[in-house]
Amino acid sequence: MTEVADKLAWSQSTISRIETGLRPASAEEVSALLAVYQVTGARRDALIGLARDADRPSWLETGDAGLACQRKTLALYELDATRIVASCVASLPVLLQTPSYARASLVAADVPAGEIEARLESRRERQKVLDRKNPPKFVAYLDEGALHRQVGGSHVMANQLRHLVALARRPAVDLRVVPFTAGGHPSTHVLLEFGDDRPVVYLDQRRCGVFLHRPGDVDPYLQSTVDAKALDPARSVRLIESLIPPVP
Repeated sequence: MTEVADKLAWSQSTISRIETGLRPASAEEVSALLAVYQVTGARRDALIGLARDADRPSWLETGDAGLACQRKTLALYELDATRIVASCVASLPVLLQTPSYARASLVAADVPAGEIEARLESRRERQKVLDRKNPPKFVAYLDEGALHRQVGGSHVMANQLRHLVALARRPAVDLRVVPFTAGGHPSTHVLLEFGDDRPVVYLDQRRCGVFLHRPGDVDPYLQSTVDAKALDPARSVRLIESLIPPVP
């Protein structure tokens, strides 16, 4: 990888993510790689054709198998990201959820009982990214409605709010509440940034997940107006603390 990166003047992380399938390669990038690998003729044409076709639609898979693949890929992206921005409306971002809140959310989403423990374990593994020695910068835009919604009941929600306040004390975590007075704002999404590489957006729906890679699809999320509508981190934490009921 070092030799290839040097010949193409690319970063080693770019080569690594392409080689391991963590991000797609454009037809132009595949062509450059094949020149270094000395692949020619029909095999070269076939591989460039695959790359060109793969870049046309967004990556969309439906059903349980597709979702499992999507979430595994998302976890790998999170491990590789330098900055993660999560914007959520109906619930709290997965990386911030307590086990009880996560369980209640899965039950509310009609996830089959036999799948819940595996989903919870997957979420616990993903949350470890924030516990690393050098975690990615994590910015979460939280809709005020999600802070009021009693997911799992008042006790579960109180613990969840305390957990948010504790996480907000970490240098790498910024919580930004979008108050009711801000009006509407963009739908749920996760923006992942990778230093010199292109960012990726993940849209999580009930029965499918979509990764957006093309600049034209990603740019609107980079230029989102939600930052201007959200409270600053200090005011956000004060609002969250105000919603925590006193301990009896």
